[in-house]
Amino acid sequence: MTKMQVVAKTILTVLGIHAIVALCGNYPGQYLFATQEISVLSEALFFLAFILGVAFVGYFMVFGNNQLSRKMAGTAEQFVPRDQTDWLVKSLRVGLVFAGLMLLPRSVPILIRTAKLFFLIRPAVSDIIVSKTVPDILRLSYAQWYRTIYEFLKAILAIYLLCGAPYFLRWQMRHSSRTEAATKKTEIADPGATN
Repeated sequence: MTKMQVVAKTILTVLGIHAIVALCGNYPGQYLFATQEISVLSEALFFLAFILGVAFVGYFMVFGNNQLSRKMAGTAEQFVPRDQTDWLVKSLRVGLVFAGLMLLPRSVPILIRTAKLFFLIRPAVSDIIVSKTVPDILRLSYAQWYRTIYEFLKAILAIYLLCGAPYFLRWQMRHSSRTEAATKKTEIADPGATN
């Protein structure tokens, strides 16, 4: 990998994370199924198709972006393998922390509500046991449940990214080194294959 390919890989990863979060935040089913009577099977199939679409975007933007970054940045002088690893780790860490900073401001309200929830659990459980009814804090529509779960998962993702996403970085390093080794084998076997 070249320096520009590492930068392109980082940009694609950050944009991919942002695209996944934006797509999940605008899930059309939360509004569509709230206003219409649709069977559970139709709703499940729609949700599955949506998740597959998001997974497709995530795979090519975040996890499988080596080929795309090579095409975007072109060819240049290759790194020494040790320098490539250092550049990739530092570049991805900065990019992931930046992505976490982009997600954090909108995640603060759900973090505050989650902290308040600990004080509401005991009265809610008491209501369930004593009056055998569902407390008001649990009476949410489909769209409200979806939005609450989405916001909570987005807050967890923001915190993980602010920590530098250590497990993702380790996986990315292993994946990139394997892909780079496979590319070099291809170049040795057929020098014109990568051009």
